[in-house]
Amino acid sequence: MSETPGLVLAFAMGMVTFLTPCLLPLVPAYISFISGHSLAEIRSAQKSQKVTRSVMVPAIFFVLGFSIIFLILGATAGALGQALVKLGPILIRVGGALVIFFGLQLIGVFKLMPLLKEKRYQGEIRATGPVKAFLFGLAFAFGWSPCIGPILASILVVAANQDTMLKGILLLLAYSLGMAIPFLLTAALIEQFFGFFERIKPHFRKIEISAGAILILVGILMVFDRYRWLKYYLEQILPESLRRMG
Repeated sequence: MSETPGLVLAFAMGMVTFLTPCLLPLVPAYISFISGHSLAEIRSAQKSQKVTRSVMVPAIFFVLGFSIIFLILGATAGALGQALVKLGPILIRVGGALVIFFGLQLIGVFKLMPLLKEKRYQGEIRATGPVKAFLFGLAFAFGWSPCIGPILASILVVAANQDTMLKGILLLLAYSLGMAIPFLLTAALIEQFFGFFERIKPHFRKIEISAGAILILVGILMVFDRYRWLKYYLEQILPESLRRMG
């Protein structure tokens, strides 16, 4: 249970990443590209089992593509943390400062050009079907846009401060699932997505600020070596929430 709070936080930040204004509006275009169907075709034939399969299978491979890259990044961060284990207290504080920095970046206090620069794949993927979707997922994972960069970088910093490399991998797995689940739901329910998008669009800025504030809070707890406070309170809240749901 001790690792659950960190995984829940990583999962939540993955969902927040999906909801950011630099990703959410592009999701239908991604689905159209990897499936080979126009949005009009997908929307008009949503109830067709054949079209649903032709959309969902590429969507699953797209998710696998970016998840693999995130897991590799998590393993790398975890391994780096293990290599610097003797510097643990210092590393935690430096990592906390970086998380605060990324939180301020996300809120918009300042703009760091390397994080603002788009790095999305601009070439042509000649493969088709699931292979095309998988390769595009790999390319997408490297396309850190202004919104994705600070959040993902913060999760990697936390991963680098874990006790084992496995914990770092699990954090990035939780983060990947936070992005993957809403993406797959969108692929399955594209028509409903557009209604959801119109409702959430006015709140984009609030989502950014909230995500930035969460990162700043986590960073402050790390700097003052109080990250265990967050874990403690989440451990108290989560069981109660699960009991109420049951």
